[in-house]
Amino acid sequence: MNKTIIALAIAAALPVAAQADATISGSVTTKYLNTGVIDTDAALSIASSEVLANGMTATASFDILGGVTNSGTATLAGDFGTLTVGSIDSDAAFQAGDVAGVVSDTTSGSSATSVYGIHYAGTAAGLSIAAQLNATTGADAAGTETKGTQMSATYVFNDVTLGYAYASADADGGTSEGVNVAQTAFGASYSFGDLAITAGKSSIADDAVVSATYTFTADALTVKAQMDNDSDYQIDLTFVLSDSITIASEVDKGNDTSLTATYTAGDLTASVSKTDDGTTDASIALDLGNADLTLARDGGDKETSLTYKVAF
Repeated sequence: MNKTIIALAIAAALPVAAQADATISGSVTTKYLNTGVIDTDAALSIASSEVLANGMTATASFDILGGVTNSGTATLAGDFGTLTVGSIDSDAAFQAGDVAGVVSDTTSGSSATSVYGIHYAGTAAGLSIAAQLNATTGADAAGTETKGTQMSATYVFNDVTLGYAYASADADGGTSEGVNVAQTAFGASYSFGDLAITAGKSSIADDAVVSATYTFTADALTVKAQMDNDSDYQIDLTFVLSDSITIASEVDKGNDTSLTATYTAGDLTASVSKTDDGTTDASIALDLGNADLTLARDGGDKETSLTYKVAF
């Protein structure tokens, strides 16, 4: 008996490795088209987070999309910053330093993609730095982008932000698909009240870009207007007609205009949109808790769909 008590006491005194709890989530989506096609997608995500003894936080996640595309990410965060390994935003480090927004995307596509690589970000005394290395495989949908490095630095003082960014591979700015072009960008932004002004230049662009954005709200109306030195402009209007009805409009240079009306009543949301190409989209969505039922009409594709999504 005494030996048993002593053994239990020794076991209780020994350090025990902490085991983080895992969170499992996912969804199953079934879409029925008016053409008779039934499309079913499934997604599964496993995530875990643990605060280590030294105060740092370690997280890990793994996503399975449709049984075909898998992605995993591991991060370590502490006073030194955040280190991420695995699936990362393909141009996160570059965009962090492009404070004037002179480069829309450093990949060859029109929108950011996910790649496998290593990313670091940290901030101290107003100075933020970011760096990353993208792997050669899966860098974009076409698989044409090679290994690339990115880095950036931004410094904030009072209402002024200064930024510098560098990318070693393929930058969006008139380059052809699959051609790798190193690019730098630098700029500054200044905000005072409702007005924000940015100025910047990319190394592969001839002219600098200067833009001003003014945002104000008067009762139920919100207006956001933006114009740059190339006479490009965009005006966004949002009007809250009542607790249930909201109207939003966007006007771009060239008279490209979109208009959206949204009606919300309890768990029901209905919307009608006139898009830039002149077609009309419409949808009715019902929130059923952990499930959603949506009836939608795509005016451009002339396609009607009924979608049922269950999440857990």
